[in-house]
Amino acid sequence: MKKTFRDILKNKVSLRNVQNLSKNVRAFVIVVLITTLSLTALGCRTKTNKKTSGKKIELTYYRLFDNEDIFQPMIQEFESKHRNIQIHYRKFTDEKEYENLIINELAEGEGPDMFSLHNTWMLKHKKKISPLPKDTLKIETFRNTFVNVAGDDLILNDENGNQQIYALPLSVDTLALYYNKNIYEEKIPSRGRPAETWEALKEDVFKLNKKDASFERFEVSGIALGRSDNITRAVDILYLMMLQNGTEWYNDNFTQATFSKNQGGANFQGLRSSGADALSLYTSFAQEQNKHYSWNLYLSDPQSDEKEIKTFARGKVAMIIGYPYVYNQILDQIENLKKQGLASIDKKDIKITAIPQIIDPEISDEQKASYASYFAETVSRTSSHPKEAWEFLMFLSSKKNEAYLFEKTHRPAGRRDLIEEEQKDPLYGIFASQLGYAKTIPMSDAAHYEEIFKTAIDQALSTISPSNALSIASDEINALIPKKGLYEDNT
Repeated sequence: MKKTFRDILKNKVSLRNVQNLSKNVRAFVIVVLITTLSLTALGCRTKTNKKTSGKKIELTYYRLFDNEDIFQPMIQEFESKHRNIQIHYRKFTDEKEYENLIINELAEGEGPDMFSLHNTWMLKHKKKISPLPKDTLKIETFRNTFVNVAGDDLILNDENGNQQIYALPLSVDTLALYYNKNIYEEKIPSRGRPAETWEALKEDVFKLNKKDASFERFEVSGIALGRSDNITRAVDILYLMMLQNGTEWYNDNFTQATFSKNQGGANFQGLRSSGADALSLYTSFAQEQNKHYSWNLYLSDPQSDEKEIKTFARGKVAMIIGYPYVYNQILDQIENLKKQGLASIDKKDIKITAIPQIIDPEISDEQKASYASYFAETVSRTSSHPKEAWEFLMFLSSKKNEAYLFEKTHRPAGRRDLIEEEQKDPLYGIFASQLGYAKTIPMSDAAHYEEIFKTAIDQALSTISPSNALSIASDEINALIPKKGLYEDNT
């Protein structure tokens, strides 16, 4: 009998053998056998499940502008390799509403696991971010992988003074110069394209201008520059000019704004300059007393979303300044004008070239600068799964996926190893070529900065000198800087 029980426990007795035992023993054996087999099966099933699946993880991803269909192939690929992870993508279209939503949701301990954050928002919202784990990507590797400006913006010190990576750039936009090739061929056929410096471009504008007696004062304007109200990226263009002038924005510990003081680099006359020189240059295109005056209130509607982009599509201005997405906006305006039976430029006449510089690039690139504006991807402090969230963002920022995104969105990748290939693009390549000297400005509150500098532009166009306008602006900026400094615990 003992041998029989031993055999049962070793699974050597089947139900068929039980019939040879006595009635009472047979009943007992059946119970033991069934219990043993059931436990064995349950153990096998549990073991199998552990191998094939893990705890279900759902991650929410907030982004601006890009449709879900662009990201869906990458999401599906990631989910196929991580069967227990599901990504929920949510698109937004209004920057202010988007930023406010994130602030409110994260304050309540909710919100997305991953979200896009503009480079100028980093300092303002740093404490809402869960930094990339140090063992995931080294600081040196980040700097060697992504363009220099991304390292400047996205690598910050944590509360302990240690450098941390706070976001990953999928792309980096820069300002470039859009021009009407047909107008240039007609007016300046010896070159057929814009000059490379602002001083030379002033002469271009004078030649391109075609004045008339209309309310707008111009049949054709040389360039859309000088005002704050009817130029889409007026303040960004002013920032660009300040950077090109070598303007020092803050003191060494970032506790005071210094852009109104004479401690910048060399301007186009070779003199030490402050931000006032840049403000003077910018507004000069909207002042009637100047030879290169080319822009006024009536050339584009300040209340419209299209502003100078529609004016360009109409053929009423030869040059505008914008980011990569402006090209499609021009095409949309051309199509709208055609539907209304109105005149528009030919698509083939839209050309893009590098942003003009203060100093001739052929002589020196010491002050060469383009202005970068971009969104980077990060993980919120409220995420229950920061490790998995960062794993997904690392996947998105791979060479393969950033190349795919350039193909779909035409925004230059944030990776160094894609610049050479993207430069070959006949239309958008110029944006990639400017990444090597792209710069940004650290800000405590980008929206407030923009309003302050719009006011400075308006003042410089009225009765206040550019230097006094920027002096007022610096006082207002100083009121926004935290007492410990712009970087607070990052210095």
